[in-house]
Amino acid sequence: SITITMDVPADIIEHMNAGAFESLCSHLRARSDLVQNMTLMTISGFCRNCLAKWMVLEARKLSKQLRSDDKLTDRYIKEGETCLDIANTLNNWGYEDAAKIVYGCTYAEWKKWHQSKATEEQLRLYNESKTLHATHDATLLKCDDDEYQRQTELSQAILTRLKAGAFESLCEHLRARSDLVPNMELMTISGFCRNCLAKWLVVEARHISNQIVSNEVVNLYLSENQR
Repeated sequence: SITITMDVPADIIEHMNAGAFESLCSHLRARSDLVQNMTLMTISGFCRNCLAKWMVLEARKLSKQLRSDDKLTDRYIKEGETCLDIANTLNNWGYEDAAKIVYGCTYAEWKKWHQSKATEEQLRLYNESKTLHATHDATLLKCDDDEYQRQTELSQAILTRLKAGAFESLCEHLRARSDLVPNMELMTISGFCRNCLAKWLVVEARHISNQIVSNEVVNLYLSENQR
């Protein structure tokens, strides 16, 4: 047997969360015609739009942290970039940017191709379930400047952080509704449940482990004294 003698480093946890988030998005994209947002919202209190909004809220959180934490600056700001430029980009990175990651296309395109018209019964059930629904701070979701001209695209490291933060928000959402959102109902409607989220984390852990063992990305995940 193997005895675990150290906690999993925060960087690896972040990549695991981001990988599980990507697995969830892939799962939902593969079921675009079968899992409607309204039905998912009715059963679980969240939908694909919530995943995108949680990414945006994480962008705002990271923007604020970058201005006050030098360690984060060293981690997320690449050579040639400034903290102010990245913070401004994060403050103007909006729902449509996040939706492209979640949906694999723009939200307008997804609606055109996949969204079906809700029946009166579906609308009734949706309205009756509003106490379950996730809420998002509209002030934070709004971009600072609608005419902002982006000077740089977000790095892969930052996008990983945004995906990881959104995954954590989803888990918090489901934990807060443990008695109201049964795994079986969630699985029946969407094809995934909390157990799947946990398994996607494990799969991502194995993927990262294989990369480290093959020495592909040691510097990305491990500090010098862990190598």
